[in-house]
Amino acid sequence: MTNDDATRAVIDKLGDQPGETLTPERIEAIQTAMHEGLGRFINNTSYFVLGSYGEEERPRLEAVRDQLVSDAAASDSDDGVDAFLMDDILDVSEFFTSKFKLLVSYADHIVGVYEHSQGGHAWEAGYIDQPTYRKRTRAFYRIYETEEEQYAAYDGMFAHYLLSMERVDRAYTWTTPKNFVIVWRTPTRPIDVLC
Repeated sequence: MTNDDATRAVIDKLGDQPGETLTPERIEAIQTAMHEGLGRFINNTSYFVLGSYGEEERPRLEAVRDQLVSDAAASDSDDGVDAFLMDDILDVSEFFTSKFKLLVSYADHIVGVYEHSQGGHAWEAGYIDQPTYRKRTRAFYRIYETEEEQYAAYDGMFAHYLLSMERVDRAYTWTTPKNFVIVWRTPTRPIDVLC
């Protein structure tokens, strides 16, 4: 499949989204955006960092993003790395869900950093639980000191998602923002994040 074929396939998927009609102008804008901005996925190993964009949580997402890039720069590998949050990437669709689906389709790795299940990241986690994305996903989630705090932080559905990720060795825990540590080791990339 050529780049143009891949672009066309993504545009066709976007056009099939209920409620999002693609006019010829919108198709042209998406094609331009993909050729100019999403080319970053072709020559780099990409990491899409997910989680809450709340004022307290966002710094930890940014720390993970920055550490991924920093680790790559410090390694002897010639491979480029591009780690990003959703709002770091150009807007290719006026609908957040379509943009999200496009980005997870292209990302090599999906990294969820979770502290609770309040917000859009809970919907995102449900979407990436599909087999296509699950094998590229790692979840790092905060555990709390008491059962009551843990129960208040994560609703039942999200808690079961995290449990299912643990069962397939794709989930890791951390305790407090003061001691926020993410360690993800794979044969090709170690990740250590300390905040």
